[in-house]
Amino acid sequence: MKPALAAALFAVLLVSPASAEPQVFDCVAEPAQRVAIGSPVTGLLASVRVGRGDEVKRGDELARLESTVEEANVALATAQANARESLESQRTRLELAEANLDRSLKLMNSGSVTQSKIDELQAIVAISRRDLVTEELRLRLAAIELDRQKSLLARQSIKSPVDGVVVEQNLRAGEFVRQDSAIMTIAQTDPLHVEAYVPTTLWGKIAKGSRGTVSLDHPADTRIEAEVTVVDRIFDAASGTFSIRLALPNTDGSIPAGQRCKVSFDTTVAGQ
Repeated sequence: MKPALAAALFAVLLVSPASAEPQVFDCVAEPAQRVAIGSPVTGLLASVRVGRGDEVKRGDELARLESTVEEANVALATAQANARESLESQRTRLELAEANLDRSLKLMNSGSVTQSKIDELQAIVAISRRDLVTEELRLRLAAIELDRQKSLLARQSIKSPVDGVVVEQNLRAGEFVRQDSAIMTIAQTDPLHVEAYVPTTLWGKIAKGSRGTVSLDHPADTRIEAEVTVVDRIFDAASGTFSIRLALPNTDGSIPAGQRCKVSFDTTVAGQ
C-alpha cells in the first residue's frame, strides 16, 4: 500500500463514527427539589412525627398543630348535620295536613265542610310544605358547615407534598408556628437532577429525550442511563457551554444526592 493511501485511510478511521469515543462531561447529581414545609395557619406544634434523615412519602403526616377547638367544632357540626328529627317531624305534619285536606274535599259536596275550612286546610298544607323545604335547606347548610369544619381541622395536619428525605428540622413539638416559618425541609430524591455543562458544538445534537450514561462513585461503580429533560437556550459566552439536565431514576433511594458524577454521550448518536 502506498504511503499516501495509507495516511488517507488512517484519517478516515479517525473520524469514522464507528470508532468515535463517547464524550464525557463533569456533572452534579442534586435532589429534584427542596421543599420548605410550612403551615397555612399559625398555632402551637402538638407533635412532629419525623426528623432529619427520615424518609417520607407524599401524603404522610409530618406534624400536627394543636387542634382541640377544631375537633370540637367538627363534633358539633357532625351532630347538627345528623339531626334529622325536625325534618322527620315536619314531614309527618305535612302528611297529616294533606290527609285532612283530602278528607275535607270528599266531604265538601255533602255540605259537611265549608269552603272557608277548605281554604284554611289548603293554607296549612302550603305552610307545611314550606316548613319542610326550610328543614331540608337547614340540613344541607349543616352538611356544608361540617365540610368547612373538617377542612379547618385538616389544615392543622401538615402533610408531605413529595416523596423524599427530611434534610433539616427547624421546629419541634411545643414551639409556635407562624405562616412564614418552615417546620422542616424535604429533599425529593427520586428522580435526581443531573446538571452538566456541555460545549456549544453539541447544540442541536443533545436535545430533550436524548439518553446519556451517568457514572457515580456512590454506590461504587454505579452506571445508570438517564434522559435529558432540560436543554438551556442561553449559552455561557465565557466558557462556550450551555447547561443540560438529566432525570436520574432513584426509586429505591440508594443513590445519595449532592455528589459529583460523569455523564457520557455516544457521539455517533449525538451527531445524528
